Amino acid sequence: MSIFKSLGAHPSANTALLMRNLYFVRAAFALVWALGLLSLIKMPALVPFLLILYPAFDAGSSFYDAYVHRASKSTLAQKTNGVISFLTVLAVLIVLSMGVPAILRVFGVWAILTGGIELVTAIRRWKEFRGQAVLVFGGAVSVLAGSFFIASAGQPTSGLSSLVGYALMGSWQFLFSALRLIKQARQNTQTDLH
Repeated sequence: MSIFKSLGAHPSANTALLMRNLYFVRAAFALVWALGLLSLIKMPALVPFLLILYPAFDAGSSFYDAYVHRASKSTLAQKTNGVISFLTVLAVLIVLSMGVPAILRVFGVWAILTGGIELVTAIRRWKEFRGQAVLVFGGAVSVLAGSFFIASAGQPTSGLSSLVGYALMGSWQFLFSALRLIKQARQNTQTDLH
């Protein structure tokens, strides 16, 4: 039996459970990705794989998020984020041979667009899932980080290591959101018992 069939009759609680799990997976992925990039930065042959993997994983996560929220009929933001992330994979593939500044610009545009979507989506979900405050913050940080990536791309000291901090911030925000959803679920359970 799939997890979707076994979750029962509480769609909001089920969605919260699925989102909590997605947030944990995204937190772990971002942490592993950041550590991987940091450790492989001196091995240029392996870095392109990580640069393609991050937006590809984000695309998959966004489409899964849309699937989880399909009952709400308002999944345009998640689907748009998925498409933008998929297009980012293609853009990274195109600019890999152009050097670090081009890669930083692609990641910058991606961070600005998806951060803006994250910000809007988190604000929209605020009533249903209170664990969204950190995603509001994360969306704003993504927009600022993306702007920084673009502005600093031409600097001689700019490098791919600036992406590590961005991924670590993403890991933190998803972990915090998952933990917040656990706390909310416990509070809801206690309220249901009274």
